[in-house]
Amino acid sequence: MAAIFSFISVFAAWIVLYLNSFPSLLRRWNTDDYSYCWIVVPLALYIAWQRRDMLPKILTPSVKSGYVALLVVAVLFFIGKAGSVDALVFVSMWLSIVVIVLFVFGLKSMKAFFFPLAILAFFIPPPPFINRMLTFKLRLISSDLSVRIMQLIDIPVYREGNVIDLGMIKLHVVDACSGLRYVFPTILLGILIGYWFNKRPWQRFIIFVTTIPIAIITNALRIAIVGYIARNISVETAHNFFHEASGIIIYLLSISFLVLLSLILNLFGAKESIKRVESYSSLNRNNGSNSVVHVIVMAVFFAGMFMFNESLVSARVIPDRMSFNNFPLSIGSYAGERQYFDNKIIESLGADDYFTAVYRNKNSGRAILVLISYYNFQEPQRAAHNPISCLLGGDGWGLSSSKDLPADLKDGRAFRVRSLLLEKPGSRLLALYWFQQRGRIITNEYLNKVYLALDSIKKNRTDGALIRVELLLKDGETVQHGQQILNSFIGNFSIILNKYIPN
Repeated sequence: MAAIFSFISVFAAWIVLYLNSFPSLLRRWNTDDYSYCWIVVPLALYIAWQRRDMLPKILTPSVKSGYVALLVVAVLFFIGKAGSVDALVFVSMWLSIVVIVLFVFGLKSMKAFFFPLAILAFFIPPPPFINRMLTFKLRLISSDLSVRIMQLIDIPVYREGNVIDLGMIKLHVVDACSGLRYVFPTILLGILIGYWFNKRPWQRFIIFVTTIPIAIITNALRIAIVGYIARNISVETAHNFFHEASGIIIYLLSISFLVLLSLILNLFGAKESIKRVESYSSLNRNNGSNSVVHVIVMAVFFAGMFMFNESLVSARVIPDRMSFNNFPLSIGSYAGERQYFDNKIIESLGADDYFTAVYRNKNSGRAILVLISYYNFQEPQRAAHNPISCLLGGDGWGLSSSKDLPADLKDGRAFRVRSLLLEKPGSRLLALYWFQQRGRIITNEYLNKVYLALDSIKKNRTDGALIRVELLLKDGETVQHGQQILNSFIGNFSIILNKYIPN
């Protein structure tokens, strides 16, 4: 009875502690990139049940390691909340389950639980910035390989930047390589296939390291098939295959490749006998009372974490500021025209106030796009973030360079900014951005998160903004000349910001 009470207590406290994090987690799970996360928990439970015979006969709670891990849970949770990094909150969620295993089954049980816990970690969606950067590099490799395959079978095609030109149709790398959203589920599948069908560690390792090459190759085949259909059947059929069926077909092809590789590897190693140990039913439960005490302490600790986090939220300071409704549309020699986002974009932006406008130079006619997103307070899934995750791949743009630019007083910009140069066939876009938060101007996203966490504790403030200005470069125009234009604009523009973004 005491064991049931302790389990219910820690489960209820765990739910309450992470209740505000579930919506953002499930929202990510409901996207195409992370829909595989829905099957991760059942898979981990099934594998844990399969390995129950590997548990030691006598269970001894690991008190020291359990409480150390519990402390790490709290650190990750509060840093994630204070720094608006939901990935850290999700990691703390996973680690809290590891703590329960340590308190109930002990460290020796990790021989049985290590693998299912590793599989369970796949329920954590990678941060969007990391995912976008990783898959974009893989997209470029995959698109180049697809062009080589089509040229090999005499299909006229060439790739220029982010566009694959098949003559009849053109595919942007981002759209054409959307099959690479299966990279993470393919990695998960490779690990499972190696576990279920291969006994030797070196076999499992080979299957694991080939998952990404297989994802790249199968996606390249997908694009090549689209080219073949467009040339030999019809463009309409190619479009239908491209948008409706190709993703699932390619994933099934990846599965086939992994299973085939597993079977081939088994030919090079004799099957090992599986050693069986005492069954779960024979476990000694004499130490159950000790586990109950530690699990109840864990429940109380979670309740304390929740109350402390709520006290931080209730003490949050939101400084007074002017709304962007009154932001000037005449800045120096530029006249602006304000633009407005639709509700879907506003929801994804998560900002409390925003300003976007196109400013045109009255003399040259050059247009500069300005975007400011402001947050009264920041929290996971509702914070200023690196704009690369929005710009990269959008509308076919690819990142050519990214670097910090020091202050340039000569051209009028008195602070450091981050420069992004994006390109696609026939177009180049220069973007400068910076985080303006609580009196600081920061260009590094990770440093921004550090200050966000520190200020949330020391000042009870997490307000701040992301400012981005963009300029389309003309044919033959140098990046340096574009930077001079933006620097001159920023010199006049930044002076106005202090009224709208509190220091």
